Amino acid sequence: MIHIIGPNDPALDALDEALARRPELNARLHIIPWPEYRDTLMAGLTADVSPWQAAFVPGHIWLPELAHRGLLAPLQPIAAALPQEIRASYDAGDIIPSVAQECRYLDEDYLLPLFTDGHILFYLASCFDFEEDVPVVSTRDLLDLARKAHHPPKHTGIALKADASEIFTDWLPYLWEAGGRIFDDSGRPDLAHPANLTALETYLALRAYAPPQTHRFGNAEIADVIRRGEAALVATWGGQAAPLFLDADPPPPPYRAAVFPTPWNATWGAGIPSNQPEAVQRDALAALMQAMGPDTDAAVIRTAGSPVRASTYTPEALARFPWLAAQQEMLHRARPLPADPRLGLFLGDLYAFVHKAFVGEMTPRQALEAVQERALAALAT
Repeated sequence: MIHIIGPNDPALDALDEALARRPELNARLHIIPWPEYRDTLMAGLTADVSPWQAAFVPGHIWLPELAHRGLLAPLQPIAAALPQEIRASYDAGDIIPSVAQECRYLDEDYLLPLFTDGHILFYLASCFDFEEDVPVVSTRDLLDLARKAHHPPKHTGIALKADASEIFTDWLPYLWEAGGRIFDDSGRPDLAHPANLTALETYLALRAYAPPQTHRFGNAEIADVIRRGEAALVATWGGQAAPLFLDADPPPPPYRAAVFPTPWNATWGAGIPSNQPEAVQRDALAALMQAMGPDTDAAVIRTAGSPVRASTYTPEALARFPWLAAQQEMLHRARPLPADPRLGLFLGDLYAFVHKAFVGEMTPRQALEAVQERALAALAT
């Protein structure tokens, strides 16, 4: 039996259904609650032999660290030993280029992508008159847009996913558009860069037009805001769109979908632990490639909303699913975090200190200088 672990994300339902339709693959998906997922993953990857044969990994966030440490196996040598019909049916060339790139580290493929979580900006159609089918909304314009659309208690101008567990990625489109950076050209942390300060000040200014508890809003709270139409502008993951907008009872208010100029995206894909026999690795990859083809990608639209294959974005699908065109545009524009295994040494500090600035415990400059100091200390040890 091939055992696969993944987080409790609705996109995994599409894979679970595919495996159920193919009992001959002899593979089973095990869902691990998100708070326990990283520890479960690392325990298996660092064991003498992994207790499961494949695991889902959030692309460029964890992949550089795991690949650099040799905990995941490169896929191309394993795939080369599989029958040609399996490789042909999987059709790796159909994967959207930005998604495929995120599944690589140092020019080696490590993940088979299943879904993405990238920024889509949902807006109340009654509050804005954008001309484009998929508006590209600058983070620099959000303060003015939110101010004009701010009409509490009917709705606020904007809602921010500013909980300490989410705030760094919520801020990233502002950072990227301002020209901010994590490392300088020499590879040294550069977190107190002037552009980073400008981006953080832009983000913090939006709190004046957000719900009072926005500093505690994570995915669930933002989903509730959309369901109830409580904010005119709401950024959340494209991978949450289907549960929000398909078969919702009652249906949500009439939101439409826009994108940021430089959104952030993370691709979740299945990787193969290196700490298991080659024959087991081949069996696991064969099962995944047969279960994660075009049909499963089409099912991801209905379970999550964020497919990874170019062929899935048909004119019929784009017309049927109102967020899908924005999802496609987001994938063309998305900029990932640097593929540097050292980032994990201070990534948690970025979340913590950006949140401290947001709630007023530190000034933006103090917060960024504190993260810079901690990053340099972490890299020095």
